[in-house]
Amino acid sequence: MGFKIKKNNMLDLYQLGESPKNNLYTTCKFMLSTRFKYFEVSNQNRYIFISKNKILYDIDNNSYIFDAKNLLIEGNEEENRIGVLHEKNIFYYALNLENLTIENKSESFQLIDIRNIPYFDDKKDKILFQAKQLIYWLDQNKFCSRCSGKLTFKENEGAFVRPCNNEFIYPRISPCIITLITKKDKILLARNKLFPEKLYSTLAGFIEVGETAEEALIREVLEEVNIKVKNIKYFGSQSWPFPSQLMLGYHCEYESGDIKVNADELTDAQWFDIGNLPNIPPKISISGRLIASYLEGHLKP
Repeated sequence: MGFKIKKNNMLDLYQLGESPKNNLYTTCKFMLSTRFKYFEVSNQNRYIFISKNKILYDIDNNSYIFDAKNLLIEGNEEENRIGVLHEKNIFYYALNLENLTIENKSESFQLIDIRNIPYFDDKKDKILFQAKQLIYWLDQNKFCSRCSGKLTFKENEGAFVRPCNNEFIYPRISPCIITLITKKDKILLARNKLFPEKLYSTLAGFIEVGETAEEALIREVLEEVNIKVKNIKYFGSQSWPFPSQLMLGYHCEYESGDIKVNADELTDAQWFDIGNLPNIPPKISISGRLIASYLEGHLKP
């Protein structure tokens, strides 16, 4: 089937900040790993559909990437679409399915939670987290919060522009710490009231103004479970698009204190023996990887 698009939805090449005499490759060269609104129906376009925390998944083909030529889409596509990657002459776009309808949707297309994507791979599926985060950004930035005017998009900045003062609006990233607290063969895990039933995870929290990541970790642990920690060691980071966090992962050791749960933050927190753990996050999350890395070095064969 054909692909519906109005000609006036196409962006003028002059908006890209490049000479229109340049060829398509030269014009789009800067897009290789950034966000863009540029679109031409004649390109090889691939779509990723986001609906809040879910993604459209083709269970027959085990894929969340769709060829735009095969889809009939109803709605204001240009306003609900943003480019996430241009690679090997293929343009990848994220679309907000909350505001669009796929008229020729197959029965094999299903909405599934992004955290439940089958065979998730950090490197191969990085584009999925980018798409989720950029759709959230797109949805939050339609009008200027100062003058109420409609925002425009500047291609060579990859940013929205305020009409009142030409100030750029870039995607907002919220830095957070996430930590696994250990005490020999025990690890401290907690339950947030928003977690799925019986799930326990590592402690996490936002970094406050003026704090280092390590200071935030010490404060968050003390606030949430009344525990003091030591030997803080950086583990790694992860972009976490729920809605837009950068998770900084740490291992640390118990120093002193008895668990006292902050009821405003948690419903439960316990020390668990590493050989008898509750339901824990999968390795798609840095929380799951923090736990797995500790188990690998401490579980006896």
